[in-house]
Amino acid sequence: MSEPTGTDEAGGPSPAPPPINDVRTPGPVVRARMLSGDVGYAVTRAAEAQHVLCDPAFSSAATFLPRAPAEPREPVGSSRVLFEMDPPEHTRLRRAVAQAFNRRRVEAMGAGIEEVVDGLLDETAAAGPPADLVQTLCAPLPLTDICELLGVPREDRYSFRGWAETIMALRGHSPREIDRARAAIQRYFADLVAARRADPADDLVSELLTARDREERITEAELVRLAITLLIAGHGPTMNQLARSVYALLTRPEMYAALHRDPELVTTAVEELLRTVPSVPVATPRLALRDVEIGGVPIPAGSTVAVSSLAANRDPALFTDPEVTDLGRTENRHLTFGYGPHFCVGAQLARTELRTALAALTRRFPDLRLAVPPEAVRWRTDSLFHGPVELPVTW
Repeated sequence: MSEPTGTDEAGGPSPAPPPINDVRTPGPVVRARMLSGDVGYAVTRAAEAQHVLCDPAFSSAATFLPRAPAEPREPVGSSRVLFEMDPPEHTRLRRAVAQAFNRRRVEAMGAGIEEVVDGLLDETAAAGPPADLVQTLCAPLPLTDICELLGVPREDRYSFRGWAETIMALRGHSPREIDRARAAIQRYFADLVAARRADPADDLVSELLTARDREERITEAELVRLAITLLIAGHGPTMNQLARSVYALLTRPEMYAALHRDPELVTTAVEELLRTVPSVPVATPRLALRDVEIGGVPIPAGSTVAVSSLAANRDPALFTDPEVTDLGRTENRHLTFGYGPHFCVGAQLARTELRTALAALTRRFPDLRLAVPPEAVRWRTDSLFHGPVELPVTW
């Protein structure tokens, strides 16, 4: 599909729409180029974004039909995962996950998360500077935690990182490589589900099996896909969010120093960094099922519509001084974890990981700084999750 350019007010060709990941215009709605290269609509104000994320006229499931241009990839596995579903199917499965992924379980993980962070920072300190913080902290922390939650044995965990990154990459992997990764991750979780059915443990897969056997009527295949969803969503976004947050702090040393001086600041700091440097700058696209209007802008049926959390998080109607990173900001209703039915079920876990990691890092490494110029840091351009490829630091 060729990219339409249209005409400007003078009758000449209008500029090509910007990439969806870079849209910051406080809209409410602007034309934007989707990840696939096709042109759709980006919703860039908070009120309209919340409307789109809740209105059944905008379908997540329909974007994964063969005719839909939203994403240059197939759904993970043989059927859809949570972020590719609409109610009531989505509601039924999300309810089961929410019951198992409850506050009690996440709070019980707190001491374990601290232990993982301390161990990773011990290893970083022992190896000495310089270090790549992506490899020493940002990647292994959420991978360890989500695998612990799911009941994945420690020796199997690093296979998952490669599989997940291959599946979620937008380019750089052949269809054959992606198919192999999908097959491997499905086969692994099918075996794990069978093992937990025979011998339950204190983990999320075992708890979801209980839900399957009782009121929620989850099929075995759905349980496998839920586990895959949780693995991918519990690893990639948090890994990149932590790396983006540390990069933002190190390029503003006074902010990093403020966290070192006042550890109590970490709670609001994490929310502000989620607002200003989100690792998922665009919510899963939707397809308009009928002609609709958003903020006075007509959207034809069949159009791809994506919420730019990057722009909505800077809506001056919702945030005072929205372009300013204020680590003490207390009113912070950002959309980085989504909104409505698809609000991230793992948001509490991600927040706990981010707070624990930033508190420990700023406490133990008060002189941490980038080991390369900021402009030399390489960024992921081939994934749905955005963050540094490496984060070289010294102290």
